[in-house]
Amino acid sequence: MKIGLLAMSGIRAHDPKLLALGLTLPGFVERSKTIASLPSLGLLYLAACTPDGHDVRYFEAEADGLEPPDVYDCDLVAISTFSAQVFEAYAIADRLRQAGVLVAMGGLHVSVLPHEAAHHADYVIVGEGENVWPAVVQAAARRDPPRRFRAADFAPVDLRRLPVPRYDLLQSRAYNRFTVQTSRGCP
Repeated sequence: MKIGLLAMSGIRAHDPKLLALGLTLPGFVERSKTIASLPSLGLLYLAACTPDGHDVRYFEAEADGLEPPDVYDCDLVAISTFSAQVFEAYAIADRLRQAGVLVAMGGLHVSVLPHEAAHHADYVIVGEGENVWPAVVQAAARRDPPRRFRAADFAPVDLRRLPVPRYDLLQSRAYNRFTVQTSRGCP
């Protein structure tokens, strides 16, 4: 199975009222450029937790409508998103599904509002995804009907046992820095 991991690059501020008042948040925009220069560590961990035998690719979408065309050649695409990007992520997920691609969604926003995400994804992941991901991949391979996967139904993630993120998927992208993880907050 061909699996795509789609990162929503950068940070967006979508408050029409503030934008109409002229608040452009220049410091926030500058910070978002730095954050956009970082790959999605969470998706690279999912790649490392993908069962053998699958072709895994990493993609980035700078905005709604700017997702790489190759992502539509995948059988399953995982999207992780924050609240500020969620409507763009949902629009991309809807287009992917219309093209026959199965979509799995997770991340902070999805974990808080899984019922909302279920309108846009075949598989919704609530909580930490590393131990859930192999079951999602198996469900997609069988083309199981849409469902919600809860991290609480799987063993807790042990950071000491996580595999090294799949940095090799980044190929020749010009990242000027990489993130590392030494601990996690409250899951």
